[in-house]
Amino acid sequence: MSTESGTATVAAATPVAAAADNQSKAGGDKLAAWSGFSLILGLAGDMATPIGNYSLWLMAAGIAGFVLCFLMRRIAFARRGMFHTGIFALIMGTIWGLQQFAVPKDTGVERGATVAFLPILAPIQTKILPLPQSQKLLLQFQDAIANGSDSERVAAARELYAATEDTALHRGMIETMMGSGNPALQQSATLLRFAERKFDRLTLPPIDRDKNDPLSRRLLSFSFEVRDVDVDSGALNLRSSSRRSYGTITRQGTTMQLPIVVVDGGNFQEMLVDLKPDKDMRLTGKARLETGEVVAVELPLF
Repeated sequence: MSTESGTATVAAATPVAAAADNQSKAGGDKLAAWSGFSLILGLAGDMATPIGNYSLWLMAAGIAGFVLCFLMRRIAFARRGMFHTGIFALIMGTIWGLQQFAVPKDTGVERGATVAFLPILAPIQTKILPLPQSQKLLLQFQDAIANGSDSERVAAARELYAATEDTALHRGMIETMMGSGNPALQQSATLLRFAERKFDRLTLPPIDRDKNDPLSRRLLSFSFEVRDVDVDSGALNLRSSSRRSYGTITRQGTTMQLPIVVVDGGNFQEMLVDLKPDKDMRLTGKARLETGEVVAVELPLF
């Protein structure tokens, strides 16, 4: 009798266990499907970074959904929702975090983590996104100068720069080269900008204005002209105070020798200017007189 009872119990338990296994498997499949969907959506938002900060918005939506489900946790479906929205927020947060910590960071923030870590996908991103033509050209420019030797990158930059006459696009290209951190590209950007500013009156305003310093006061009204630029050698032909002078733009920076009269009625002195690329689209450095006076100066590129 007991044997029959035991057999009946096992027989009854078998369908229950099978049902539990099926339910567990179905739950696992749903979780895998939801995780896969979240990952695909997150990567799509990351690839669309040039047209919108979708990764941040998706992360915010996931967090908001999780908080809402937590507040409604007494309801059964809300407890399940907490789990799914938590996974969604975690995936989106990870992608957004990778954007912030990508190297270089500007690439992650502007192009997304996927392109930052897999640059080979950059041309695909540029091609598939519905961007204005000018922005597409700028992204293509970024892609062209991102890889290769210094000479290859400089050649690509000059070719694409010469292929457009759009002033705003030129500025964007100069900003990209100056912000690249690559000395060869920064040199090329400075040369291109100097070449465009031939015969303009360029200034060297002091960074820290000292009204008691004669050179600092003089530099507030001082200017010079770029008469010619040799883009290949980096040589500059300048004119200051009606006198001819020279300079050079190299990968180490820009140096110029400019004649200047510091005090009215005084004699001309040679001023040696040594500048290097800085943020905010300018060159910064020192202006030094032959008598030893030194003033920190800047030269705005735009």
